[in-house]
Amino acid sequence: MNTLILRLIPICLLSAVALTGCASKGSEFLGNWVNTKYPYDTFQVTRNGDEYLIVGQNKMPGVGAIYKDGTLEAKGALLSANLTYVKQSDTILTQGFFGQVEYKRAQ
Repeated sequence: MNTLILRLIPICLLSAVALTGCASKGSEFLGNWVNTKYPYDTFQVTRNGDEYLIVGQNKMPGVGAIYKDGTLEAKGALLSANLTYVKQSDTILTQGFFGQVEYKRAQ
């Protein structure tokens, strides 16, 4: 019985390490997001191959984004934005016209 347990422990540890290493960078941004002050302001982040796609509430063609240095960088025709994920509060912060804007994950 003890030998069986001693054989299973390394297998479990290796499996846990392998599964943790397979988590894709930037996956914390995926999902639907709602502005904490203005609930009608929403967007969705989806994976688009190696990049990400940010689509607003009007479902018009989205803006492409790349994961770089812990943030999503979105570059549009007129504007660019950096989205920062805050793990403690499960929110996204970005710059708006009048200061910082916070989005929470939609339920």
